[in-house]
Amino acid sequence: MKKKLLLLLFIPCFLGAQNTLSNAKDSLSKSSNNSTITSSSNDDDDDDDDDNFAATIFESIFQSIFIDFFGSLSLGVIIGEGLYTEFTPYPYFDGKSGEYTRVLNDKNKRTNIKLNANYFVNRVSGVEFNAVLKPVPLVGLELDYLTFNEKGLFTDESLSITSINANYYRIRESSLSMWWGIGATYVGNEVDSWGVSYNFGADIYPVKPISFHLGWKQSFINDNTVNVFKSQVKYHLKQTAFYTGYHNYKLGSEVISGLVLGVEVNF
Repeated sequence: MKKKLLLLLFIPCFLGAQNTLSNAKDSLSKSSNNSTITSSSNDDDDDDDDDNFAATIFESIFQSIFIDFFGSLSLGVIIGEGLYTEFTPYPYFDGKSGEYTRVLNDKNKRTNIKLNANYFVNRVSGVEFNAVLKPVPLVGLELDYLTFNEKGLFTDESLSITSINANYYRIRESSLSMWWGIGATYVGNEVDSWGVSYNFGADIYPVKPISFHLGWKQSFINDNTVNVFKSQVKYHLKQTAFYTGYHNYKLGSEVISGLVLGVEVNF
């Protein structure tokens, strides 16, 4: 009898903890011409409010530090004429240069393809596949597919996000590259909506074989947004890099964050 009572008390709490992706899809589906979605009054909403409050603080800190830094550093060179650079065969090929170099030789590349995949470690797990094609050092096309999965007591939820961005690589130094881009994002499953997106980021190559990656992308879906922040540290072994880091995702009204493990290959 006691076991049954404990089970009856446990099930509502368990169900309440398993609705992250469902809530995310509801909030991303909402548009100005739809009826207002009434928020749940369950006790577990307090946890969601705490997550959203923490996300607000995180975004404020991020915008005041990283965005301001990026903006000030890029001021005056956003669309200006860039110096001639070429791609290295792979990061740290010469022991000091990252992806770009001004030291010209016949081993350098004029085009570059970068493929990577990572696994998001969280109760709401995620897998991401990313490809960046740079036909020339100045511009590139970035394709990204991200899928989340959440296991429930009775049903499983999933959410897929696909985006394409045209990136402009304005700063291309041997130890630092920075870019910005614009594009479009499609959120699948029950949301089934397209939206405009923008992104910017940086790759830093301080010393062989380590590099750091920072990235931000925001997509406008109906009356809400999908925000992605990435911070990664990579270990390079010729054309391959293994990385770990911290990713923060705002999926409409829901916020999830956690560790990622990934691999990257340069061609």
